[in-house]
Amino acid sequence: MAKASTIVEVNNLTYQYTDRPVLQNLNLSIEEGSFLGLVGPNGSGKSTLIKCILGLIKPQAGKLSLFGSELHRFDDWSKVGYVSQRANRFNAGFPATVFEVVSMGLFGQLGLFRFMKRNDRNKVMQALKTVEMDAYAKQPIGKLSGGQQQRVLIARALVSEPTLLILDEPTVGIDATSARRFYDLLRKLNQDQGLTLLLVSHDVGTMTKYVTNVACLNKSIHFHGTAHEFETNPNLSSLYGYDVQHIIHEHEEIAK
Repeated sequence: MAKASTIVEVNNLTYQYTDRPVLQNLNLSIEEGSFLGLVGPNGSGKSTLIKCILGLIKPQAGKLSLFGSELHRFDDWSKVGYVSQRANRFNAGFPATVFEVVSMGLFGQLGLFRFMKRNDRNKVMQALKTVEMDAYAKQPIGKLSGGQQQRVLIARALVSEPTLLILDEPTVGIDATSARRFYDLLRKLNQDQGLTLLLVSHDVGTMTKYVTNVACLNKSIHFHGTAHEFETNPNLSSLYGYDVQHIIHEHEEIAK
């Protein structure tokens, strides 16, 4: 069996705001086809790392590569989909339909002032079908529930047919049932379509039931392994300040 290629490679990455270090000598790799959950206590640098990977901020030291190219040389951003934290905050009067919101994901390929062709419209509807929201294509985005809006935003990220999908705390503000359905969708995308996923989440107990791998960040990576290895690791409490295993087991009891 051929070895999976490395999609994201981070070597000795350091980032700091003024004199306050946020990331220090961080090393991390993400293999093609994996579903990586990135966890860590508040202020551990999770969102900062995502911003570095997306090229939104520049680290002071270290090397970061996407799809084998150093970040400053990488230009094929259609390979990377992104759903930001608190992205599902469309109010009831937001003037766009579900179809229009998803079509925004094609602007990078079409440009702002080119008309969509039939093939482009088919891509939008296929993305909505993938997340089981095609029946809502003509609905105003602001009329949907938080969980439904998140599915639409996944469709917007998928419409450009990315290889890597990055999600930063995507279940913030939605109820537990919608969150589980959302995680079910992500697992399906990973298993059925081979999409590589990087998920930042504070919901350790739920998230570990869906991902294939976990990386624990607190300025640097203190753990990177399978979800099972993470759940049984005896040293994580010192990073979080509380018993991670207890939270994981508590979620298991609630799910029964």
